[in-house]
Amino acid sequence: MSKEPAPARTRGGWEPSGTAAARRSAHGERVTAKGARTREELVAAARRVFERDGYAGARVADVAAAAGVAHGSFYTYFSSKQDVFLAVMHEVGERFEEAVAPPADGRGADPYQALDQANRRYLAAYRANSVIWALAEQVATADPEIHRIRLLGRRRHVDRVANTIRRWQDRGLADRGIDPETTAGALVSMISNFAYWWLAGGDSYDAEAAAATLTGIWARAVGLRQP
Repeated sequence: MSKEPAPARTRGGWEPSGTAAARRSAHGERVTAKGARTREELVAAARRVFERDGYAGARVADVAAAAGVAHGSFYTYFSSKQDVFLAVMHEVGERFEEAVAPPADGRGADPYQALDQANRRYLAAYRANSVIWALAEQVATADPEIHRIRLLGRRRHVDRVANTIRRWQDRGLADRGIDPETTAGALVSMISNFAYWWLAGGDSYDAEAAAATLTGIWARAVGLRQP
């Protein structure tokens, strides 16, 4: 008697099998414009449901209903509630990536002003996504996969800041005595935790004072002079 072929390995482990998995596999082979729109609608609907009901209270049936699709159709695109939550996190994460990336026309800008603008873009992105991002922080304490994704995003942010500090040090603009990686980790923690408590946790600050203060602390920490 011949044996069934072993399931293929993927980066995440064994490839899932079954009817829902077969539908997702077929969908992956023939992505259509309609399919892409349906997936986008599911992600947008999931965000609304998660923001309304929280992670524990949200159900796949609620997401499907909010997107206007059949319950079973959800599994053509996502394997679980966690899977669609990760898709929502990915979209929000892209907004943060765009916020902290230097603008294309920013070459030659004064470093202090560039830092201030980047911090303000980050705060604006947090404000626009505060409910879902705060929820992601809470869920990450109990879900190892979501924690892993959050940690990867944090490390990218820390690496980007550390590289900026090194460039400033090479140009004689920042204190060469500080460790770029450790300093970057501390500064990223400062702004992200401040943003959480201000924009999602219940603290209250004047927006202009908050942005200016964060930039001032950041600049003093690395020895960057204000123009």
